[in-house]
Amino acid sequence: MPLLALILGIWQGGLAQAASSCVTCHESAGAVSYLEHNFEDWKRSPHAGAGVGCEACHGGQPAQLDKAGAHAGMLRSTDRLSLVYFTRVPETCGACHAAERDAFGKSRHGGELKRTGRGPNCVTCHGSMANHILAPRELEQACTLCHRRPTNAAATLLSLGTSGKALKGLEAALERTRGSGIDARAQEEAYAKAKALQYDALVEWHTFRMDAVLKASQAAAKQANTAARELELKERQHGDRSGP
Repeated sequence: MPLLALILGIWQGGLAQAASSCVTCHESAGAVSYLEHNFEDWKRSPHAGAGVGCEACHGGQPAQLDKAGAHAGMLRSTDRLSLVYFTRVPETCGACHAAERDAFGKSRHGGELKRTGRGPNCVTCHGSMANHILAPRELEQACTLCHRRPTNAAATLLSLGTSGKALKGLEAALERTRGSGIDARAQEEAYAKAKALQYDALVEWHTFRMDAVLKASQAAAKQANTAARELELKERQHGDRSGP
């Protein structure tokens, strides 16, 4: 994440906390027994850092200081009109994560959820606060709750991790060579293409078409690793020319 975006997110998060009665009340209220998450879960989440407050998903009036006013318009999660009712979660999350919502809507999981009200939704893998992503072993266990046959989900998730590391490695190499006089334009272009492939793979994941996700992540890793090797060779050649 760029430094400016990170600073802006923290600043916005601070404003959300300062202006929200949800935060000032629940910060000291402790855990609520019937909720699946609490204030600390939100505080550690990307949502808090980006300034997304409780009302974005739960409703309510965070500018009101009294309990009744702050809770006005809120519905229990068991109410079909609630934004966090099980079958409405993808649309609620999709208000910000549109690409992932559309991909999930095309999946068999999305179809099953819409048709019968059963099946996974966003919180199944991401948790209510998106502060935890299932590890490959956890994911495989979750999938086998419904699927008897192997889903290749764990292997695909590992591949996404590998391509992500390859991208970070190339990014670090590009940063290291900036200002050195090395022509890294081809590697910069390769990085942009690999990053786009990785993004496509991460979005495609939500369709649960694992073969397509695996193919895209492997292509991203190959592109990033090839560019990193090319850049390493340029660094060595540059060092040889500038040496004694």
